[in-house]
Amino acid sequence: MKNVKSKMKLALTVLFVPAALSACQPLTLSESSAAVDYRYERFQDMQLKADYDACRKTAFTLDKGAGADSSRLLASAEKFESCELMLGKSGKVIDRDMRLKAIAMGVQNYIKGGNLTKARTMLDQFEHVADGADLLYPDSTSFVASMRVLLNADADKSALRLASMNAKSALKDEIRRAWYWQAN
Repeated sequence: MKNVKSKMKLALTVLFVPAALSACQPLTLSESSAAVDYRYERFQDMQLKADYDACRKTAFTLDKGAGADSSRLLASAEKFESCELMLGKSGKVIDRDMRLKAIAMGVQNYIKGGNLTKARTMLDQFEHVADGADLLYPDSTSFVASMRVLLNADADKSALRLASMNAKSALKDEIRRAWYWQAN
C-alpha cells in the first residue's frame, strides 16, 4: 500500500508540476517580438518628432535673422524644405498644422528670395499635405489663394476669377496693374 501511494504521488507530481509551471511561463517569442517592434517604432517616431522640431526651430531662427537679405531668405526657405523632406513618408507623425505653417514659411521665403520655381513646388507640397485645408492670415485672407495669385499658378488672367479669390486686396490690385501694362 505504501508503494502504491508513493507511485501515485509520483504520477500526480509528474502530471501536475509541468502543468503548474506552464502557467508561469513568460510571453511567447512572437508576442515579445511584437512588443519590441512596437516600442522600437514608437522610439523612431519620437526621434523623428525631435529631429523635425529642431530643424523647424533652426529654420525659424534663420528666417528671423534674414531681414531683407535674399540669400538668407533662400537659406531659410531651403531649411524649411529640408525639414519637410526629412519626414519622407512618416509625415503623419507630425501635427499637420505645424507642418503647414513651416511649409508656408518656406513658400513665402522662396518668393521673397526670388526663387519662384521652388516656391511653386513647395506650394504644391503644401496643398498635398493640407488636403483641402488652408491657413488664414490675420485679415482672414487665404494663404493658398494669395500664393496662387502671387505665383500666377493658375495662369488664368481672368479678372473675374482674380476678384473671386480670397487673396489680399493689395496683391490683387498689383496683379491687375501688371496685367494692364502687359496688355497695353
